[in-house]
Amino acid sequence: MTKEKLVADTQTLYRFIQLHCDKKHHDVPKQRGVLNVTFQEESLCELTYHVCEECETLFTYAYGRLKQCPHEDKPSCRKCPNPCYEKPMWKQMSKVMMFSGMHLGLTKIRKMFLK
Repeated sequence: MTKEKLVADTQTLYRFIQLHCDKKHHDVPKQRGVLNVTFQEESLCELTYHVCEECETLFTYAYGRLKQCPHEDKPSCRKCPNPCYEKPMWKQMSKVMMFSGMHLGLTKIRKMFLK
């Protein structure tokens, strides 16, 4: 995986989890955190997040798995021949991805009609 791909995938992961937490866990106490995105000991960027404890755990877990992905061209997790997520975390992440993906897709469509 390249540096650029790691940063882009981590930012996508961040957007999906942040959106899910904001919309689904709005009544749960949030905590601030900073994720330092690194590639072979080189710091690439920092992401500041404000999510609940459950979403923070999922985010750090998913980032760790993403960072350790052995594939040069990372496939989507659903199509991966060697899934690295544990089953409960995979189910939780798939719910986040479905909700946020649908919401972000609808947002893009809405913006197209507003132009």
